[in-house]
Amino acid sequence: MKILSHRIAIYFCALLATVYLVLPFAWVVAVSFMPEREASQGHWVPKDPTTANYSLYFQVDSRQADIGAAIARQFPRAIGNSLIIGTAVMMLNLIFGSLAAYALARIPFKGSMLLLLFYLGSRSIPGVAIMIPMYLLMRSFGLLDTHLAVILAHTTFTLPFTIWILKGYFQTVPLDLERAARVDGCTPLGALLRVFLPVTTPGLVAVGIFSFIASWGEFLFALLFTTTIASKPVTVLASDFAQELQVPFTLIAAGGVLVILLPLVLAFIFQRLIIHGIGGAVTG
Repeated sequence: MKILSHRIAIYFCALLATVYLVLPFAWVVAVSFMPEREASQGHWVPKDPTTANYSLYFQVDSRQADIGAAIARQFPRAIGNSLIIGTAVMMLNLIFGSLAAYALARIPFKGSMLLLLFYLGSRSIPGVAIMIPMYLLMRSFGLLDTHLAVILAHTTFTLPFTIWILKGYFQTVPLDLERAARVDGCTPLGALLRVFLPVTTPGLVAVGIFSFIASWGEFLFALLFTTTIASKPVTVLASDFAQELQVPFTLIAAGGVLVILLPLVLAFIFQRLIIHGIGGAVTG
C-alpha cells in the first residue's frame, strides 16, 4: 500500500509538471487560430477558428498594408536562415566534437581531464560577458550580418557540451570493436569512421539535435551580429514585432508556433535516440 501511494504521488507530480509545461504552449496554439477580437476578449478556445494568421506569413503580395504584415512575409526567409545556421552548427559539432571526444576517451595524455574541465568551464561563462569582444572580433574580420558570424558564435557555446556528452558516451563502447577492426586491416581513422562512429549513432544524434535546437533558439548573438533579413534568423525576426504598434497578438502567436514547430517535431522523431544517447553518456 505504501509503494502504491508513493507511485501515485510520483505520477501526480509528473502530471502537474506536464500541465505546467504544456498549458502555456497549448494556449498560444489556440490563440493563433483565433480572430483578433476573440483573443482580446480572453477566450481560451477559438469559437470561430481561422487560419488567416498563418496564411499571412506566406503571402507574397507586397501591397498588404496590415500592421506587422511586412515582418510576417519575411518569415520564410528567416526560417531558411535559421535552417542554414542550425544545420552548419550541428555539422561542426558532430565533426569537431566527435574527434575531440574520441581523443579524450581513447587516447591517454597528460592534462586530458584538465582540458575537459576547461571545456565545461567555458560553457558556464555568460554570453553577456564576451558579447563586446566577439562583436569587435567579427567586425574586424568583416563577418557582421553574415551566417558565418552566427554559426561561429553558436558553435563556440555548443561545442563544449557536445565534447562532454560524447566523451562519456564513447567510453561505453568496448575497445574490442576497434581492436577487431585493426586486426582486419583498418587504419586508426578507418576504424573510427567504419566501426566506431556507426556504433555510437545514438550519442551523435542526441548531441546533433541538441546543438541544432540550441542554435535555433539562440537570440542574443544572433541579434548582435545580424541586421538585415539576408542573415537574420527567425528568433530575431520574431522580436521585430515588438517595434511595431498594435500588432495583432494572434499574428504573434502564429509566429511563435511556427518558430517552435521544427524543434518540436525533431524532438518527437528522435526522442528514443536522444534518451539513449544522453543515458549512455551519463552511465559512461
